[in-house]
Amino acid sequence: MIAERPTQPSRLGTRSRLGGTEGNEILTASTAAALTLLLLAEGVTILRLDGLRSLHMFIGLVLIPPVLLKLGSTGYRMVKYYAGSSPYRRKGPPALPMRLLAPVLVLATVGVFASGVALLLLGHRSDTLMLLHKASFILWGVVFGLHFLVYLQRMLRSVADGWRASQRPSVPGAGARAMLLAASLGGGLALALTLLGTITSWHGGGGGG
Repeated sequence: MIAERPTQPSRLGTRSRLGGTEGNEILTASTAAALTLLLLAEGVTILRLDGLRSLHMFIGLVLIPPVLLKLGSTGYRMVKYYAGSSPYRRKGPPALPMRLLAPVLVLATVGVFASGVALLLLGHRSDTLMLLHKASFILWGVVFGLHFLVYLQRMLRSVADGWRASQRPSVPGAGARAMLLAASLGGGLALALTLLGTITSWHGGGGGG
C-alpha cells in the first residue's frame, strides 16, 4: 500500500486572512483614499475657519480612527519586513527617502491631532496649544504633500486592484478589509457625535497659556 504524501499547505492557506502583502497594500491604499476625501473636506473648513470651526473639529475627530488604521497597516508592514517575514522581504521596503520621511510624518500627524484634541477638550483657545497645532500642521502639510504625490498613482492602482479582488478570490480578506475600513469610519463618526456638545460649546476666548 502506497503511503499518502503529506498534504502541502495551499498558497491560500499560508496567507493571512487579510491577504498577506497584497491585502495589506490594498487596505493601506483604501484607507488612504478615504482619508484623502476627508482631508479635502477638512481643507475646505480651513479656508473659512471662522465660520466652519465646528465642522473643522467634527471632521478632525472623524479622521482619528482611519488615521490610526492607516498607521497600523503601514506599521504592520514595517514590523513584518524588519522581523524577516519572507513575503514582506520579497516585496521590499519603501524607497529610502520615504522611509526617512515616515517618522517625521508620523510625529507631525500625532502633533496635529493631539494638539487639536487638547484644544477641544480645554474648551477655549490656548496660545501655546494653538502654536503647537499650527506648527505641527505646517510640518505635516509639507511632508504629507510629498508623501501624497509619491504614492498617488500607487494608491489608485491598489484601490482598483482591491475592487477587482473583491470580485474574485485571488486576494483573500476583502470582506475583512471592508469591515476594518467601515469600522474606522463608523468609529470616527461615533467619536465626533459623542463630543458634539463639546464642539458646539467651544469658544475662541480663554487664557494665553
